[in-house]
Amino acid sequence: MKERAKPYVVALLGVLLAIALVHQMHRCGDMRTRNAPSVTLESKHVRFEIFRDGRVTISSDDRARVVDASIVTEDDDGARAIAFDDLRARDATHAVATSRAIGEIDFAIDAARDALDFATNAGDAGARDAGDVHAIGVRVPLEGRGAFLGGRGELSDLSSEYGKYVVALDALHPLGVVANGSTMHVEIESLPSEAHAVAMRASVPPADARVTIALTTAGGAVWSTMFDRAKIDVKRVHGVVTGAPGASQVVGLDDQGAPQMRVATDVAGRFDFGAPTNVTSFYASASATRTSAPIQYPPGTEWPLKLDVSDGGELHVRAIDFDTREPITARLVVHGVDGTLDPSFGPDYRASGAGPLIDALRGDATTPLPSGKYRVAATKGIEWTIDARVIEIEPGKRVDLELALRHVVPTPDEIACDLHVHARPSFDAPVAAEDRVLSLVAAGIDFAVPTEHNLVGNYDPAIKVLDVGREFHFVPGVEVTTYMPKFGHFGVFPYPTDKPPPPFKHTDVSKVFAGARAGDPNRALVVHHPRLTREIGYFTAFGYKPDAPPPASMRMDFDAIEIFNGYESGSLDHVEVVLADYYALLNAGHRYAATGSSDSHRIQYQWAGYPRTMVHVANANDTAAVVRAIKAGHATVTTGPIVELTIEGASPGGDVSAKGRALIGRLVVRAAPWVDVTSAKIVVGGRTTQTFDVPSRPTSTGPEPGALEEAAARTLRLDAEVRIDAADVTQPTWALAVVRGTRALDDILPFMPIQPFAVTNPIFIHK
Repeated sequence: MKERAKPYVVALLGVLLAIALVHQMHRCGDMRTRNAPSVTLESKHVRFEIFRDGRVTISSDDRARVVDASIVTEDDDGARAIAFDDLRARDATHAVATSRAIGEIDFAIDAARDALDFATNAGDAGARDAGDVHAIGVRVPLEGRGAFLGGRGELSDLSSEYGKYVVALDALHPLGVVANGSTMHVEIESLPSEAHAVAMRASVPPADARVTIALTTAGGAVWSTMFDRAKIDVKRVHGVVTGAPGASQVVGLDDQGAPQMRVATDVAGRFDFGAPTNVTSFYASASATRTSAPIQYPPGTEWPLKLDVSDGGELHVRAIDFDTREPITARLVVHGVDGTLDPSFGPDYRASGAGPLIDALRGDATTPLPSGKYRVAATKGIEWTIDARVIEIEPGKRVDLELALRHVVPTPDEIACDLHVHARPSFDAPVAAEDRVLSLVAAGIDFAVPTEHNLVGNYDPAIKVLDVGREFHFVPGVEVTTYMPKFGHFGVFPYPTDKPPPPFKHTDVSKVFAGARAGDPNRALVVHHPRLTREIGYFTAFGYKPDAPPPASMRMDFDAIEIFNGYESGSLDHVEVVLADYYALLNAGHRYAATGSSDSHRIQYQWAGYPRTMVHVANANDTAAVVRAIKAGHATVTTGPIVELTIEGASPGGDVSAKGRALIGRLVVRAAPWVDVTSAKIVVGGRTTQTFDVPSRPTSTGPEPGALEEAAARTLRLDAEVRIDAADVTQPTWALAVVRGTRALDDILPFMPIQPFAVTNPIFIHK
C-alpha cells in the first residue's frame, strides 16, 4: 500500500510545489509591478507610458507625434516634476501611483477619446505632507507648436493666463489638457534644455484634482474631449473654407469676441466638429493676410457654413506732429468695420504688435492686413488729439496713410509719470523692457519707474536701443512684494541697481521700511494698491479702518499712497474707497502724497500710462527734482482731465494761511477733444464745499482746425473761482479738487473701460 501510494504523494508534492512557485511568481511579479520604473497604458491610437519620476511619454500609433510630458507640482519655489513613491498597473487600462506630496493618483485610459485621465484625492493618507504644494498639473513641451487657450486664443512664449482648456496646436495630432472643468493656470515658460526651449504648464489646486490629457488624430476630436471634460454643451458646425489651397484654420468666437476654439480643416477646406453653444461666429484664416470676415453661425445650424479666404494687402502708416510735421512715436489702433474682423498683430506683450495695437517707434509702421475695411487711429496719450481714418485694403495692394496729431493740452512745467509699471524680469510680466519703454513713450509718458517684483528695474539698455533718451527718463525702482507672510506691495525709488532689494520674504513691515531707506533716506516709499486683496493690499492686510486709528503694528512712515491703480480703473467705486482712507489720514495730520499709476503688466490690456501722475516740475531730465516733487505732492492723478488748482497762490503740495478769512482760488480743467468731462468739485477736510457742472462734448477725432493756440483754447472745459469760507477752516485742514467724466475712454480706445477721472494732491490750510 505504501509503495502504491508513493506516486500519488510525489504528484501531490509536485502540485503543492507548483502552487507555491506560482504564488511566489505572482508575489514577485506584483513586487516588480509595484516597483516598476514605468507603466504603459494604451488606447486605440495612443500609447501613454508613465514613469516613476513623473514623466509621461505620449505617442501616436503612427509615431508621428511623441511628447515627453511630465506631471508637476507647484510650491513657492516653482514647479517641478513629481516623484512617485509607488507605481503599479491595476489592469490594461488603469494604474495607480502614490506620492508623499499629494497622496494617491489614479490613472485611467479613455480609449474612445484617446485620452488619459488622472485624479487625486488630497485627503488620502500620504497627502499629509502636501503642506506647501499649491497646484498639480502637466508640463507639455511645445517644441515650436502653438498653444491655444479657450477664451484667450493663441498664446506665445513667456505668457501666463487662465482658462478652462488648452490645446497644443499640431496639424497631425493636437494635444489638449483640461482640468476639473474649472479655470486653470496656463503658463508658457522657458526651460533650460535646448530640445525643450519652451513648454506649456497647466496647473490646478491639488485637492481632488481631475486632469485629462488627450492626443488625437483629428483636430475636432481633441476639442470634443476638452468640451466634454469641461462640461460644455456643444452642437455641430460643418462647412467649407474657400479661396485658399490646402488646409485652413477655423476659429470660433463667443458673443464677446473671445476665441474659444481653433480647428484645422482638411486639405479640401472641409470641416465638421462640435462647438460650444456660446460660440456665435466663426472666421477662417489661411495666413496673416488671408482671413475671412466673421460670420454669425449658431452651432447646430442645419445648412453648411461657408467661409471665403482671399488674398490681403498691406498698410503703411506714418504718424506725425500736425504742427511740426515731425514723426512722433504713437500707438496705432486698427479696428475692422463693416463686418471686417479686427486684426491681431501679435500676443499681448509685444509693443510692435499686440492684438489690434501697434506702438510705432517714430511713427512708422508697415503691416500686412486681410482684405476689408478698417478704421485706423493714432493716439499719444491724454495731452494729444487722436487722428483716425477709414481705409479699405484690397488684394495685393498697399495703402499709405498719414495720421497727424496735435499737442493741444498745454502742460507747462508738468511731466507725465507712470510710477508703477512692470516688464521682465517681473515673474508675471512677459513684456520685454524695450517693449515696455516703447509703450510708455507711445502713451506720452515722460518719466517712469520700473517697479519689478523684488528685482530692481533698469530701462537704460532699452532706452539706448530705442534711442528715446531725449523724450523719456526713469529712475530704477523695485516693488517689494512680500510673502510668507504676505502683507502688501511697496514701491521704492530710486533704488541702486547694484544692491539687493529690501527684505520681502519671511520678514515684517519694519524690516521692509528700514531696507527701503537703507543708504538713502531721500528715496520715495509708496504704498501700492492699498485696498486690493488681503495679500497685496497693505491697508486691507492690517485691517486699517478710516474711522479708527491705525493698528499699533501698522507702520505709517511711508511717503505716498497709490490712490488710483490701473487694476481699479474699471470701477471708480474702488478709487472712492481708497480716497476715503486718504481723507481720514490727512485729517489725522498725516501729509502723504497721492499717486496714480497703471501697474501695467501687458500691452493690449491695462494700458501703460492710465492712470498717470502729472508732476509739477520743470525738467524730466532732473530725476532728483522729479522724486522730490512726487514726495512733496506737487502732482495730480488723472486718466484724462488736466487739472490746475490754486488757492491764494498755493498749488497742490503747498501751504496757505487762512488767518480767519475766506480763501479765494481758481480751478482750471482742460481735456483733449476725445476726453469727456462732466463735473468737478472742491473737497475741504473730506467735505464737498463746491460743485461745478461741466457741459459734456461729443468725442472728437482728427486734427483740430486753426492755429495751435486756437486748438489749445478749445480744450478748456472749466475756469472757475474757488472760495473757501472762514467757517470751513476752524482747524488746520486741506483742500483738493476731484474731476470726472461720464463717457468711458473705450468709445475711442479699445480695451479701456475707464471713466475720465482726476484728483489733485491737497493744498494744506493753516489757521
